Amino acid sequence: MKITRFVKLAIIGNPNVGKTSLFNNLTGLNQKVGNYSGVTVEKKIGFFYYKHIKYQIIDLPGTYSIYPSSEDEEIVSNLLNNVNDSDYPDKIIVVVDSSNIKKNLLLFSQIQDLGFPVLLILNMMDQAKKKGIHINIKNLKKALLTDVIPLDARKKLGIDKLKNKLKNLKKIREEPFFCTRKDLSNPINEVINIYKTNNRYKAWYYLANNKILIKEDLILREIKKKYNLVSKKLQIKETLDRYEKITKILSESVSDIISCKEKNILEFSKKLDHHLILHPFWGYFIFLFFLFFIFQCIFFWSDSPKILIEFFFYFIKKKLEIFYPGPLNDFLLQGLLPGISTILTFVPQIFILLFFLLIMEESGYISRVIFLMDRIMRPFGLNGKSVVPLISSIACAIPAIMSARHIENPRDRLITILATPFMTCSARLPVYTLIISLIIPNKKWGFIQLKGIVLMGMYLIGILSALTVSMILHKFLKKNYKSHLIMEIPTYKIPIFRNIWIPIWINLKSFIVNVGKMILLVNIIIWGLGNFGPTNNNINSDNNNYMTIQKKDLPNSYLGILGKKIEPILNPLGYDWKIGIGILSSLIAREVFVSTMTSVYNIENKENNSLSEKMKNNFFSEKKQPMATGLSILFFYAFSMQCMSTLSIVKKETKSWKWPIIQFIFMTLLAYTTSFFIYQILK
Repeated sequence: MKITRFVKLAIIGNPNVGKTSLFNNLTGLNQKVGNYSGVTVEKKIGFFYYKHIKYQIIDLPGTYSIYPSSEDEEIVSNLLNNVNDSDYPDKIIVVVDSSNIKKNLLLFSQIQDLGFPVLLILNMMDQAKKKGIHINIKNLKKALLTDVIPLDARKKLGIDKLKNKLKNLKKIREEPFFCTRKDLSNPINEVINIYKTNNRYKAWYYLANNKILIKEDLILREIKKKYNLVSKKLQIKETLDRYEKITKILSESVSDIISCKEKNILEFSKKLDHHLILHPFWGYFIFLFFLFFIFQCIFFWSDSPKILIEFFFYFIKKKLEIFYPGPLNDFLLQGLLPGISTILTFVPQIFILLFFLLIMEESGYISRVIFLMDRIMRPFGLNGKSVVPLISSIACAIPAIMSARHIENPRDRLITILATPFMTCSARLPVYTLIISLIIPNKKWGFIQLKGIVLMGMYLIGILSALTVSMILHKFLKKNYKSHLIMEIPTYKIPIFRNIWIPIWINLKSFIVNVGKMILLVNIIIWGLGNFGPTNNNINSDNNNYMTIQKKDLPNSYLGILGKKIEPILNPLGYDWKIGIGILSSLIAREVFVSTMTSVYNIENKENNSLSEKMKNNFFSEKKQPMATGLSILFFYAFSMQCMSTLSIVKKETKSWKWPIIQFIFMTLLAYTTSFFIYQILK
């Protein structure tokens, strides 16, 4: 395709207006994930082509205004004011919720006054219709002096029209939406002269923005002091003026006419929230039921794909055993193939977990969980917004900790960051499923099975430990403000498959490529250390010793020697040196424990049994009380910080090594002590 132009776009809007759905529909799988410059907040950039034009599109964090109140919102503010930023947009798409258009138009009018060509997207038109809201597009377009496109991003309705409008989008509003105060002409003119801008609103914005620019620019600080300006007062004045004009525009463009059918749907939704989903008793019961159902499905649905993957690699292994015997064959069968097999056997479990999390998010249920959990979060020093990182950490603690940036209060944010690693992430899931399959009988009562109940129990232990740690920190960290939860409850929606599939694919691809490389590397190292060891040889002429490396059996290899060195420390927990090697290697990432055990037992036992069968026939058969050892391992991984990447993110987010060091020492001591008492009591 011949490319004639390259255009940079930004999607901006309030939270929960469908920005990500639109982004996914425009870019499909043509996306990449990175970090914003200087911070660890994740950003998504995608690309699409239309009529010889290549578009780069960035999905920005949700914000209610260009005046930021959190670190997520600072990203939007910084990008819109830094022409040297590599992602600085040529054009902007502002997405608004058609059922709540008044509040959404505040952000749109601010961006328009900054001088960008803006395309206004009226998303969720079906939801507006259900609420009896009818929008006159022609009148709205005339009043706002911009192109307005109604669409349904979740169902891909109106996407082609949007692309067509983007091509010729050049209109910049000449008449400002918000007129700056005449009595502030002098400070505004000073800012215009100093910053070489011809945009009066941008000059006003520099004076009114007390979050970023004022902190960094002494000139602005002096101008404010000179004219006795208070940024917050300027923001309030601007907001009131904008809403006055928005109200007038909407009175001529939007009408509320609701049919009996639409009224009944809204009434049913309110009753569902009031009597069930947000009920002070049934709300929690339903949430626990959903968790119970998810963990049952993880065991039921992942069994068949896991068996299929294991059979596939068993078939390949049998074929390779016939050909090319020797060290290369050993490397393939004991080092490389077990690593690849281990990576792929994790995929069904992670897929199921992500699938249900995204279903809850797409349907609007997660927002209700946040509101519901705010009631019980307060005694622990948290608020409802902390639920987002805590629930997100069920997938992975790293992006979950990053997502804590939307919590405005630094103290609440710190408590959330330090508590999040106690939640059971998907990296712990393979360890849990392996150990549970070894020690828990395969008892089933219809759909319910004992293993699923135990797995849910481990997740509940993670939740309880995260809340307990939060409460301890709440007592010790000084609080000098009151925190409040202000959020909108979105309407219920039927999940769209595409909006679920794309994030699942991106997350699984990231796991296979990034975590997979790490697991594979560790497996190869484990194979090398487990197959070779030192041998002392005497030189007769001078009686000096020199060391050579030779092929050795597992107990006498470098791996065996290292394992036996640390075995005395781990014996009180019920572990042998092989388990010790697994725990040591899983400091890189928790899921590496399973791949390490696979390699160790493949080196020692070349039979084509599964890992669980080998461990059951070997280590666990030798134990008088295998249940004691199994529970000791489960609780060790429930409480230990077995992930260096998480510690690195905590350091970046807290801007200090103090908290990650305290966190690592505390979690390791807690894990060791708990496992010690469990084993010693039950053995």
